[in-house]
Amino acid sequence: MAYLLGKPDVSRNAALKHLTDITPKLGYSYAKERNFDRGPGCHDSVTTLSPWIRHRLLLEEEAVSAALNAHGSQAAEKFVQEVFWRTYWKGWLELRPSVWQDYEVARDHDLNDWNGDAGLARALSGQTGISCFDHWVAELKETHYLHNHARMWFASIWVFTLGLPWTLGADFFLQQLLDGDPASNTLSWRWVSGLQTPGKTYLARAENIQTFTEGRFYPDSQLATEAPTLDWSPAPMPSALTFPAPLQSGIPSILLLHDDDLCPETAPLPLDDIVGVALLNAADLRSTGQVAHDVSEFVAVGLRDAVQRLSNGPDMLTCDANPKTIAALAGRLGAQRIVYAHAPVGPVRDAIDDITGQLSKIDEARRLIMEVAIRKWDAGSWPYAAKGFFNFKKYIPSMIASLQQ
Repeated sequence: MAYLLGKPDVSRNAALKHLTDITPKLGYSYAKERNFDRGPGCHDSVTTLSPWIRHRLLLEEEAVSAALNAHGSQAAEKFVQEVFWRTYWKGWLELRPSVWQDYEVARDHDLNDWNGDAGLARALSGQTGISCFDHWVAELKETHYLHNHARMWFASIWVFTLGLPWTLGADFFLQQLLDGDPASNTLSWRWVSGLQTPGKTYLARAENIQTFTEGRFYPDSQLATEAPTLDWSPAPMPSALTFPAPLQSGIPSILLLHDDDLCPETAPLPLDDIVGVALLNAADLRSTGQVAHDVSEFVAVGLRDAVQRLSNGPDMLTCDANPKTIAALAGRLGAQRIVYAHAPVGPVRDAIDDITGQLSKIDEARRLIMEVAIRKWDAGSWPYAAKGFFNFKKYIPSMIASLQQ
C-alpha cells in the first residue's frame, strides 16, 4: 500500500479500491497470518486499512460486509472481530469519558517531570540499543504506521524494559500514527500496562518477537522478564448513553466537517440543506507536542476530498473551523444552524465543544443552532461496550443483523 512506502493516497476512492484488492485475503488467511510483522513495505499479513477506517474515509460496515460477502461468517470471523475491536474501544471510552481527561492530565504531568530525561530522549530518537525497538521508532517516523503486534511489543518495552511513563508512549504514537485514535491508542497502552484489565499486563518476549518477525529480530537478554501492574486509579463505572434525535430537513445549514468522520455523504446529515462547510482539522490537537506533518496533511487532504464528494462540492464555500469565520460564513449564506457527525471522546470532540462555547459569545452567531447526527453503527454498538470485549463480541452477530435492516 502506498502510505507504507511514501505519501498516502488519502481519497475515499483509494480506500474503496484497496478494500476490493485485499478482500480475497480477509478469510482464513487473515486469521492465520495477521500476527506476522514482516516490516515496512511487506505488511501483507494485515489489511493496512486502518488510516482510512480511523477517519471514516472507509466505513466499518463496508469492510465487514466485504469480508462476510466474500468468505462467510466463519472464515471472516477474525477480521470482523478486529474491526469491532476499534468500535469496542470507542464505545468503552464513550461510556467513561473521564479516562481520556485523566490521560491528558497525567500526560502533561509526565511531560513536565520527564523533560530532559536522557532515557526518554534515547527512546524517542531510536537509540536504545534494542534493535527491534529502535527499528520501530524509525519505521513509525518514516511511514506513520506500525503493525499491531509491533505496537504491543513496543509499548511493553517502553513501559517495562525502559521504565518510561505509558502516557508519554501513547502521546508519541498519537503524534506519529496516521491511524492514531484516542480510544484505541489510549486504551491499548492502558491494557499493556495492566490498567485496562486490572492485574493483566503484557510482557514482550524475545522468542515471540523472533517468531513473528520471522527472525528479523531476537532481543535475547535485552527485555524485562517481569511486567508488574502500574499504580493507577481504577476505571469509573460506565455512564449512560443518550443519542440525538434524527435531524430535521429544510433548514439552511453549515456542515462542520471534522477528521473523525470524512464521509459526510453516508452520514445521517441533511445534505440538501448544506450551503457551506467549516473544516476542522484537529490532528495537531492530539498532543501538546509536535504532531507529524504527514499526519496533519493526511487529514487536510481527506477534508478536501470529502468536500469534493458533496453534491455541490466544487462550488461549496468553505472556511476554517474558527468560530468567527463560521459565524461570518453563516451570515453570508443565510445559514440557521451548524450540523456535524458525532465525534467520539477525544480531541475532535473537545474542539467542537470549544467552538460551541465560543460561538455562544459571538453576537451574530447566537441565533445558530448546533445539531449533531449519530451513525447507526455507533448507536447500535457502543451500549454493548460497558464490560469487556469478550462480552461485547457475543453481540456482534446481532449488531451486524440490525445494521443490515
